[in-house]
Amino acid sequence: MQQLPLLLEHRRLLGREDFLVSPCNLEAVEWIDSYPDWNNIFAIVVLGNKSSGKTHISWLFSEKTGAKIYNFNEITEELFSDIVPINSALVIENIDNLIGNEQKEESLFHIINYAMECNTKLLLTSSTQLSTLNFCLIDLKTRLLSFPVANIYPPDDEFLKALLVKQFLEKDIIVTPDIIEYIIKHIPRNASSVKYLVEQADLLSFEQKHKITIPFIKKIMEQFED
Repeated sequence: MQQLPLLLEHRRLLGREDFLVSPCNLEAVEWIDSYPDWNNIFAIVVLGNKSSGKTHISWLFSEKTGAKIYNFNEITEELFSDIVPINSALVIENIDNLIGNEQKEESLFHIINYAMECNTKLLLTSSTQLSTLNFCLIDLKTRLLSFPVANIYPPDDEFLKALLVKQFLEKDIIVTPDIIEYIIKHIPRNASSVKYLVEQADLLSFEQKHKITIPFIKKIMEQFED
C-alpha cells in the first residue's frame, strides 16, 4: 500500500507533539532560529488566525530560550517586574484580547518598557491585525506597530497532508492517498480540525470496528458543517 511521505521538517518539542515547519509558518520559525541575534530588535508580533499554530510557535520559542509563557489575562501592572526576566525572553499570548481595556493596556505598556530596560526579548502573539483595533493608549499602539510582524499564513496542501499523515500514524492508522486527498478538499484549513478529525476517526473506527474509508471519513466531517 502506498503511503504519503512526510516531506516537511519536524521540530521536537519537549513534552509537546512534533512541530511541522512549512512555508505557512516559516517567517515565525526563522525569527526563533535567529534568536538572540535580532539586530537590536527586542520584540516581535506573531500574527495568525485562531488555530493557526501560534501557541506551537510560543512553545518552540520557550524551548529554545527558557521563556515563560503568559496569556493576556495573566498580565497585571502589579506583577510586571516579577514576570520580566533580565537578559532573557518572555512570551505574552493573545495580546489583541486586551486591547480596549485601559488597565490591561497600561500593564502591557509597562511590561514592554521594562523588558526593554532589562534587555529581555519579547514574543507577542495576536489573532488580529493590531492596526485595526481600537486602542485606549495611543503610545501602546505606536509601540506595538513598530515591532516586526511574523505572519502565520493559512496552511497549504503540503502542510495539511503532512499533518494528517503524521497524526494518523501516531494513532497507528494507515490511510490511503485517496483518503488524504478527499480530506484536504473538504476539511476546514486549520490544525485543530485535523486533530479533531483524526481523534474521531480513531475512536469511532475502534468502537464500530469500521475500516477507515472515504464514506466513513465523510460521515465524521459532516460535523464540521453544523
